[in-house]
Order: sequence, then C-alpha cells, then structure tokens
Amino acid sequence: MKTQDESFGRLIRRSLLAATIALAGLVALTGASLATDDAKLTKDDARLKAAVQPIEDYKTPGIEAELSGLWPHPTNSDLYYLLTNKKPPYRYGQKPMLPEKHLGKLLTVNKRTGEVVAAARIADDDFGGLVMVDGFFYAAITNGAQILKIDPANFKVVARYSLPSPAGGLAYDKERGVLIAQLYVEHPHLAVMDIKTGKVLANLWSDESAMGLAKIDGDWLCTWASGWDPGSFSELRVIDQQTGKVRSRIRMNGLHTVLSPDADHNGKPTFLCMITVDSYTGQTIIRKYSYVGEHRSGQASVSSPVPSVWGSPAL
Repeated sequence: MKTQDESFGRLIRRSLLAATIALAGLVALTGASLATDDAKLTKDDARLKAAVQPIEDYKTPGIEAELSGLWPHPTNSDLYYLLTNKKPPYRYGQKPMLPEKHLGKLLTVNKRTGEVVAAARIADDDFGGLVMVDGFFYAAITNGAQILKIDPANFKVVARYSLPSPAGGLAYDKERGVLIAQLYVEHPHLAVMDIKTGKVLANLWSDESAMGLAKIDGDWLCTWASGWDPGSFSELRVIDQQTGKVRSRIRMNGLHTVLSPDADHNGKPTFLCMITVDSYTGQTIIRKYSYVGEHRSGQASVSSPVPSVWGSPAL
C-alpha cells in the first residue's frame, strides 16, 4: 500500500510540474502578445502626442459648473460662443462666477479678457455640446434630451431633434453629413444622427466618462475624465469612426472637457478645448491646440510655445 501511495504521489507531482510548465508557456505567449499590442498602442500614443501642440490660452467668464459647449466665432477671431447652464451643478465650496442673468444663455465672449459682449436666451435648460453648420447652431440640451437647431439671426429654435437620453459632447462630420452625440445615461454610447432629418442612423460604443467630441483633420477626437474632484485626470483620445473604440490616447494636464474644431490664420486644423485648471474652485481656461491627423502623421510638429501639457500631476 505504501508503494502505491508513493507512485500516486509521484504521479501528482509530475502532473503538477507538467501543468506548471504549460501555464508558464501560456503566460509567455500571452505576454508576448500583450507586449506586441502595448508596443503598437505606444506607437499610436506617441503619434498622437506629437500631433497635438498647444498654441494659446483664452479667458473664460465662468467656472466649469457654469459652462458647456463652445464654438469659435466665424468672422471675428477675438470672439467665441459659449453655452451656459441654467442650473449649474456647483460642488461644495465653489463660488458662482457668472451673474445669474448670463445663466442658460448663448454668450459671445472676448477671448482676451473673458468679457461677455452679448447674451441670447436659447432654452431654460442645461447644455451639452455646440456646433455650427451651414450658418445654424446645433445645441444639445440635457434635461430635454434634444438637439436644438438655432437661427443665429434671431436665436430662435427652428427644429428639435429628440435623443434617447441627454447628450454631452456634440460633433459634426461634414463628410457623412451627420451629428455625433455623446449620450451618457443608462449605457454610454455615441448616437450618429442625420443632420437633415434628426434620425439616429447608428449607435457606436463609448467609454464611460467620455466628455467632449470633435472631428479634427479627419479624426474623431474625444476627451475623457476620471472625475471632477481634486486628484482627477483626463485624456485626449482618437476614436474609431466605425466602432467608437479608442485608437490612441494621451494623458493631459488639467481636466480637458469640451472640444470644438477651429483653424489657425493659415487655415490649418486646430481645436479649442475647455480645461479645468483648478478642481477646487472650478477655474477654467480655453486652450487652442494645433493638430495633425493620422492620415499625415509624418508632418506632426515637435515644437510647443506652451510647455508641460502632458503627463503632469493630476489636479
């Protein structure tokens, strides 16, 4: 009986050794595969980092709880448009900055001073993103879960497009003739909407806590934030236009949220991004970045007039 027990023990040890060797081989193969994926992701991330360069900062008239979608003024480079929330979700300890008369409005703002030079009522609601297409504004409202088409001549709403849930980021894809809305209630996703009819044509995957959205130089850019409290951080991402999945990402200094396409004085693609630079007070700026799309990544610049925008400590 003792001999049988010894033989059984040797069999168990051999089986365990064989299983250990097999597991080690599997881990090695998996590790090699992951290393290959990581190397590819690192290469894509490096391309994105080189493609994004800060140009200048604008002043804002309010703190992040008060502000929402933005858009560059089409004829005056010293101005930009800014949506403000009717009922800002102030966090504990934050002090309102915007006067009540400017809440729930579409503001025209001087980028050098942050002064409000005009204000128009759009809706008694809080807002998501803002785009301008063929001379009309399109603004996402959160409580009403709609996209409003607005005539800038009189700021009247001329059409309403219903959404399955409230939208945050809002972008326009000219090549496809669609609006892309970042929906964040129930399961986060991107709703692709025909701009002429308001019909949702497709739903794409989206990461939770995705924020701003814009198409810049052929790419869909998205901001993502880990939260709003001190210590939170954000990323700028390129997302796949067929699936919504993340193609590349870089960590940014400050909480980057709202996005808007723009151009420099030579017509080259740039974008605007709202940044919360102090999570305690909610202080914000708008930063203008240059961008080089994936289709011409070899042209990415490495110079930057505004240093230290990547990989710095969280707020």
